[in-house]
Amino acid sequence: MSYTPKVAPWPKKFADKIPVSEIFHSIQGEGRYAGHPALFIRLKYCNLGCAWCDTRFTWEEGQIEAGELLTAEQITARATALLKDSSLADDCHLVLTGGEPMLHQDRIPVLIASLQAAGFRFFEIETNGTYPPSAEMVACISWWNCSPKLSNNGLSAAENVVPEALRAIAATGRADFKFVIQSRRDLDELEITYSGLIPHNRIILMPEGTTPAKIDQVGRWLLEECRNRGYRFSSRLHILAWGNERGR
Repeated sequence: MSYTPKVAPWPKKFADKIPVSEIFHSIQGEGRYAGHPALFIRLKYCNLGCAWCDTRFTWEEGQIEAGELLTAEQITARATALLKDSSLADDCHLVLTGGEPMLHQDRIPVLIASLQAAGFRFFEIETNGTYPPSAEMVACISWWNCSPKLSNNGLSAAENVVPEALRAIAATGRADFKFVIQSRRDLDELEITYSGLIPHNRIILMPEGTTPAKIDQVGRWLLEECRNRGYRFSSRLHILAWGNERGR
C-alpha cells in the first residue's frame, strides 16, 4: 500500500517570526543526552511527513494545530518563564525540534542569540538531515541530533536522503545520526544507503514505537543487533515514562 503524506504547505516568508507549536520543560528522552534536563521548543511544518510520525499535529493537513507566530524575544520570555528562575538555564539544554526545525534556519541564529542572553548555554537541534546548515547554524548549534530516514517512513530514498546535507552535518564534528528501526531489514537498508555518508561510530539505533510495550518488543532484539554490529542504542525514555502524552 502506497503512502502519500498530506504535508501542509508552509509560508515562504515569516518576517522575523517563528511558527511555534509548543514549548515545554522535560528531559531529553533520546540519543546521546538522554536523561538530561531539557526545554523543548517545537516548531511547525515538515518537508517529509513520515508514516509513523508522532507529531503530525505540527505538519499534516487536517490535523495541524494553529500554533503561534512568535518573535525571538517572545520565545525567550516563555522559555525563561517555564524555568521560573533563569539561572536554571545554565544546565538545561535547549532543544529545537519539530516538525522540521531546519525549515526555519534563517531565523534560528537570532533566536539562539536571544536565548543565550537569557542564560541558556547548550543548544540541540533535532533534524531529519535533508537541509544543509548555513554557516550561522553551524556556529550556534551545540549538538546535532540528526535522524536520517529509512523507507519504513513510507517515502523513497530520493525524498529521504540528501548526501550534501548529511556530509555537512557530519563535518561539524558535533552530530549523532539516530535511525528509527522497526525490523531487521531496516539495518541492511541503513548500511547500504548510508555507508560512506556518516561515521559508523556516530550511528544510534532506536526502536520505533509510541508505547512502552512496542519499545520493549523492538528494543530487546535491537540491543543485540547494536552489540553485534557495533552501533549505539537509544531507547525513548519519555515514552517509557509517560507514553505518548503531549508536553512530556
